[in-house]
Amino acid sequence: MRKILFVLLLLIMGLPVLAADSTIVVLNTNRMIYHNVNCQWAHKCTKNCINVTKQKAIESGARPCKVCGG
Repeated sequence: MRKILFVLLLLIMGLPVLAADSTIVVLNTNRMIYHNVNCQWAHKCTKNCINVTKQKAIESGARPCKVCGG
């Protein structure tokens, strides 16, 4: 019983981390900077910008925006 509770507790604690990595961000593929979708710079980005998950942006070597933090 304790093992089951321990595993469930670990799963519940890990869910917010998994959800944060699957959020959609705007990645500027030219500058390799990712923005929150509500960021002013994401709205101004028209060329070289794609919507990807935050995890994919990090894996591709992009850094977060200094304004919104990605």
